[in-house]
Amino acid sequence: MNEINKNYINELKSDHKIVGQLLEDIKFSIQTKDIQGIATRIDSLKKSLFGHLKKEDDKLYFDLRNKTKDKKNMEMIEMTISTFSTAMKGIEDRILRFLEKYPSKDEIAKVAADFNKDFQGVYEDIIKRVNNEEKVLYPIYEKYCC
Repeated sequence: MNEINKNYINELKSDHKIVGQLLEDIKFSIQTKDIQGIATRIDSLKKSLFGHLKKEDDKLYFDLRNKTKDKKNMEMIEMTISTFSTAMKGIEDRILRFLEKYPSKDEIAKVAADFNKDFQGVYEDIIKRVNNEEKVLYPIYEKYCC
């Protein structure tokens, strides 16, 4: 893999660290009942997540489909892309529903108990996804791509 793509994977992993820290900050804000802090961090999380997804969509999946050096493993690569894309669609839908349900600190404050439960589900989805990307998807990119 060339240096540009190594840097790209490192950038994606760095995004994961930022997202992970925001998730932990939100959990802490929930514990301290800092509604303004929750709302601010949710907005930052939204921007970070969707920026990260755009980076993956623009390059990672494109490169895996079109620039793979090892064509004999293309079926496995396509299955992996399909699996990850389908799973991400479900996670993205859940996150969007969550963001629509809690668009402001006022909405969060109104139904704090529901927010806490809903956030826990989103938290678990994102953490699981990050782990899967770093254990499966990125190593495939590193092994078979550009």
